[in-house]
Amino acid sequence: MKNVLRAVTGVCLVLALGACSSSDRVATTTTLGPVVWGDYAPALQSKIDAMAVAKDCAGLQLQFNQIGGTNLAMRNRYGHGNVEVLTYIDKKEREASCF
Repeated sequence: MKNVLRAVTGVCLVLALGACSSSDRVATTTTLGPVVWGDYAPALQSKIDAMAVAKDCAGLQLQFNQIGGTNLAMRNRYGHGNVEVLTYIDKKEREASCF
């Protein structure tokens, strides 16, 4: 009788853990829109592009940090944050082999 009870308990435990598994969750993805360059300082894109060509990783990181710190102000002023431009800078950092 003890063995049957253990087997039933084991099966229940396996079923309970399987029900909590994250493998059945649907992955979600997001699509970023284009950077609205007109909402940023004039020539920001060319400045970022020039730093990427020059492999100025410190400059790119500084731009990333500075722009990242203005997310709330951008959201309040223009209705969008900085995720698109930060993604753009991140892409340029990768192209420049910064990391």
